[in-house]
Amino acid sequence: MSHRRLASLAIAVWAAACSQGSPPIERPAPKPAPPRTSGGPARAPTADPTRGAEILYHPTSGARYALERRDSLVLELPGGATQLQQFSRTAYLTISIADAPGAYHAAIRLDSLRQEVGGTVAADSVLRAEGTTWVASLTPQGHLTGLRADRSSGVGDQVEASLPELFPALPAGGLDTTTQWNDTTERTIKADAFDVREHAVTSYQVEKREGGVYTIVAATVFDRTGSGGQPTQPMEMASAGTRRTVYRFSRDSGVLGAEGTDSAEMTITVPAVGQSVPVHQRASWKAARK
Repeated sequence: MSHRRLASLAIAVWAAACSQGSPPIERPAPKPAPPRTSGGPARAPTADPTRGAEILYHPTSGARYALERRDSLVLELPGGATQLQQFSRTAYLTISIADAPGAYHAAIRLDSLRQEVGGTVAADSVLRAEGTTWVASLTPQGHLTGLRADRSSGVGDQVEASLPELFPALPAGGLDTTTQWNDTTERTIKADAFDVREHAVTSYQVEKREGGVYTIVAATVFDRTGSGGQPTQPMEMASAGTRRTVYRFSRDSGVLGAEGTDSAEMTITVPAVGQSVPVHQRASWKAARK
């Protein structure tokens, strides 16, 4: 998603809520990202029993993925008018997982990004985002925490919001111990023009096993709250929705691929004028290991 699309969303909401001539809302400049840390080269798993032969995440080097995402937003403006915004992009990523004390060290690099012809992301914005590297801690069960980038950009922020979906949570003892389990997460993300706190509850089920490859179906219910705009022109958002994802997980190689859909209902509010705008969000995405 580009700064241009973020700005158009904010302007559309402000124009619907305020009288003609009011200035558009601009997204505040992003705060500098914390300095990148180095996790060192990958090493063999330790003797920790949670890192043994169980079917969990294990260190890997240079796993490459193509992450394709399509989004659609429909804004219901006052007076009955609607505004449709659509965009599509494919992010090419390289993921490395190295052993480290307490939890693995994950590094995710945005090698390149492609959008459909006519996309709204400016070419210079794509170039600035390419090469962005995120680092985080990753447990053997797939819990990704402390995700941070070595640079900040609007395009990078939106790619970052999708990265946790590449790491399905696994049961504590590994995939060979159960076929059904639940997981609850809290995370902070960039969603459209807002800084958002997301609470999500996911139910997982192993649907099929073929050799060493497991097909895992994940059903998620989530809610989000956040704020955006400027201090003198704030906006608030609240949304609730569902997500369904099907993963293919290899006991030897981790996530081989995934396909998912999101559906959410969001309300954007401009407190200064007491105006609210409903927004219908739909998305589909898929990831494939290269």
